[in-house]
Amino acid sequence: MLFHVVGSISKSKLAQFIVIALNEPRKKYLAQLLNTLANGINDNEYMLMEYLGPVVDGSRAALKVSLEKARRLHKLTEEDFDNYMQSTDPSYVDITICFITDDGEEVSLVFYSSEADVFDECIEPDVTITGSRAVLEDLLDADSKRDPAEALGKEIDIHGEDSQEIIQGLGFLCYPSLLRIARSGVDPTSLLSEDADKIVMAAASELVTKMVRKWIDLRLENDSETI
Repeated sequence: MLFHVVGSISKSKLAQFIVIALNEPRKKYLAQLLNTLANGINDNEYMLMEYLGPVVDGSRAALKVSLEKARRLHKLTEEDFDNYMQSTDPSYVDITICFITDDGEEVSLVFYSSEADVFDECIEPDVTITGSRAVLEDLLDADSKRDPAEALGKEIDIHGEDSQEIIQGLGFLCYPSLLRIARSGVDPTSLLSEDADKIVMAAASELVTKMVRKWIDLRLENDSETI
């Protein structure tokens, strides 16, 4: 029966079926990578969101500071600084980040009440990140060493109506790199130690700051867009 069915299909059709069958598992790989990251976040793996979140919060709060005050930020009173920080809601509580590949696959990472979930569709995303399948998969793989800041504006683009939400998308792109650093250089049993604490926090700060600076530079290059 199998040989009869195959024999009745043209060579071109058979080739199409083979290509589709081979590509289908690959199309699921992006969702698998995001699921792995989401599970790590929900399990509080290495407590990474407790480091990444505050850094992203600080970056978002900084966008609310006027240029005049930013120039004399070092002169702000502690009370004024606290007011800026408190004026920003915590990151990654309620946001949808959509990833769209060049071949049309859509996968969304949804944070609801700080819990992360992954869906094979994008419905009213707050932030959209686009790029080739290969690049997006590489960026979301904790085993990769690709620099997300280097890819931004060249290999991937990020869009959203609210800069506060875009910053959260930029911050999440740093999560796989932060996870790689934690896995390779920090003993999970010693995460509460002072040295490990400094390593992770410094890495989170450096990664997010680099991403946000790159995004601001890209926006300033385009006069039609505002921060």
